Amino acid sequence: MHYVKSTKLNKPVQLSNIPPTSAAAHQHFERVYYQVQTWLGHDLEPQVWGWAMRNDFLEPIMTILPPAPENLLNTIFCNCKSGCGSRCGCRKAGLQCSLACGQCNGQACLNALPYQSDINEDGTFDPEIMEELETNVVEDDNEDQFDIYQQPENDDEEEDD
Repeated sequence: MHYVKSTKLNKPVQLSNIPPTSAAAHQHFERVYYQVQTWLGHDLEPQVWGWAMRNDFLEPIMTILPPAPENLLNTIFCNCKSGCGSRCGCRKAGLQCSLACGQCNGQACLNALPYQSDINEDGTFDPEIMEELETNVVEDDNEDQFDIYQQPENDDEEEDD
C-alpha cells in the first residue's frame, strides 16, 4: 500500500531522462562514426550509417525497433476532441493514433498513418496488387458459379419484312 501512495505523489517520468535502448544507441553510434569519417575526409554512404533519405533530405534513423512492445502500444491512446495536434497524447508519446483512440480512431486526425492507396501516381494500380488479383481469379475453381444468359436468336424479325 505504501508503494501506491508514493507513486501517486511522484512527478511524471521525464522521457529525456530515460536512457536510450540498445537499438537506438547503436543507430546513434553509426551516425557518430559517419560524422567522424566525413570530417577525416572518407567518403561513406550515409544511408548505410544511420541515415535515411526522405523527401530528398537525410533524416536520422532513431531506432529500428518499435517504441514499445505491441501489447503496450495498444494501451496508449488519446481522447483528443479535434485534430490530434500538438497536445495529442499519442503524438507526445511518439506514436501514431490507432483504432483505440477515442475520437479519431486513428483515421480522421493529423496524427494518423498516411493513407496507402492502391493506385500509383500515374493513375494505374500497383502491379503487385494486380498480379495478386489475377492469381486469385486464375486459381478460382468455381467456373460454373456464374452462368451467362444468352438471348436465343430470333429469326421471326427477318420474316416480318
